[in-house]
Amino acid sequence: MAYQPLLIYQHWLMEINVKKILVSSIFFAIAFGQYNAIDVGTAGARQLRMNGQLNSNFNPASLGYYATPVSEIDTLSLEEELEDTLSITSVDITETSDKEIKKEKAAELDSVESEFSEFDDFEETSEEVFPSDEKIVDETALEIAESTIQENDTTSGFSMSLFNVAFGVGSGTITPDWINNQLFGGKDLRILEQKEKFFDGISADVNIQIPIVSNLPLLNFSFGPNVISLGQVHSYTSINLASALAQLPFKGIESGEELDISSFSVKHISYLPISYSRGFELKPGTIPFGRKSYVGFRSSLLIGLFELHTNTVSGTLNPDNEKTLVDMQIELKSSAPYNEEGDFATPTPSIGLGIDLGLITEIDDKLTAGFSIENLLGSFNWSGGTIYSSNISGELTPEELSESDSLSENLEQNEIVESGSYKTSLPMSIHLSGTYLATDWVTLDGNLRFDIGDSYWASKTPKFSVSSEFFPTSKFPLYLGISLGGNNGFTWGTGFSAKTGSIVLDLAFGQEGGMFNSATGFKVGFGIRVEK
Repeated sequence: MAYQPLLIYQHWLMEINVKKILVSSIFFAIAFGQYNAIDVGTAGARQLRMNGQLNSNFNPASLGYYATPVSEIDTLSLEEELEDTLSITSVDITETSDKEIKKEKAAELDSVESEFSEFDDFEETSEEVFPSDEKIVDETALEIAESTIQENDTTSGFSMSLFNVAFGVGSGTITPDWINNQLFGGKDLRILEQKEKFFDGISADVNIQIPIVSNLPLLNFSFGPNVISLGQVHSYTSINLASALAQLPFKGIESGEELDISSFSVKHISYLPISYSRGFELKPGTIPFGRKSYVGFRSSLLIGLFELHTNTVSGTLNPDNEKTLVDMQIELKSSAPYNEEGDFATPTPSIGLGIDLGLITEIDDKLTAGFSIENLLGSFNWSGGTIYSSNISGELTPEELSESDSLSENLEQNEIVESGSYKTSLPMSIHLSGTYLATDWVTLDGNLRFDIGDSYWASKTPKFSVSSEFFPTSKFPLYLGISLGGNNGFTWGTGFSAKTGSIVLDLAFGQEGGMFNSATGFKVGFGIRVEK
């Protein structure tokens, strides 16, 4: 029998305050984020060429490209040494020529005109053999400048974020086709064929993921091999609805059917890293292979803003013709204190530390390989938070469901709310990356990512990404990337950058779980930056 199933669903949500939790989590998620536009457009493949301010979340060794600029002081000292050498040479030449002139004068006293003509010839010859010091200095400085340009074709390394936001929403199973054709398609669920098509879209758990990124303007910039990031907020939200819960509002609970809610979960974290990144060029031969090698590090002070996660969830609803047996347990932790009015107060920020390390080696003129570790230490100690647990059990008849204003009158509930501290860790990631200059107008990027840990966005399945950048040196480079594995399976993205003077506009769009109307999620990125 299907009878007023939505009341049970609503009661459970209200009694354990999950509804408030979800609203708070989604609010925080929409406010903040986790990607940039180029990362969205390349599906996570471009790890080695995120230079300047864009490098605040990628392999820090790429900042080493800026670590060996031309030193004006060294050039000036070279010029001074050349001038000193040339002045000594000029004296020697003058003394030698004077002796020869004296000999010539003693031998040819009667021919003054001849003496001067021979001296003029010697000056022309000495000018050819010994060029002037000004010419030597100019030519040497030019050679140094040209060689430096060839070795280091990057910019001066100054960049700054003016505006940046990127976000994504994914469901795991729900597609635009299902929403248009099934949910809003006027389907009659009393017809078996239409009912089966309707529930095909939510036959598995519905996992809603909301990663979003934002940069506060003027607080994220680079200079040379250094990057300082003060205003880039990271956020991640995941809500997993058991398929039985997702279907409950539409079909209710039928007699003899057990509804299992154990896979229900909520995860959310938002934090602000204050980070400093630096890259270095290694001495030749430090790495036994490759032409040049670079290393880099990123040190971050992590300010935790808000955290919430379900620790344990279990329970079932077992209906028959006369009653429904209810047995539910949930335990959740939140960094927000729980007040006497039954609401969550403003959470106390948590402080943590994070370390990222990177290595890049140029194999030859076309191929570059890299290795990096992210979130080597990243963790938070949340103090003054809330540990909430609740047990709900009992029996409900159809009459009790329809007549009771509050279902708590007919259910036994043991609720424990404690103030306490707990610790969470960010998942560590290992990246194996590569870049290949296929032609002057096509650059290929690849990345293989491994997550270590099971918190937040970590996946037990490695993620492999490849991308192409077309016309990389032009004012209008284009991006196209795909990825496989990870939490989202198939992902694709595309985008472009538009450069006008020092201003660069980045715009990208991507989907996950499929393409176009068959996709189960999407990502969008937009940014404006200064690059010199």
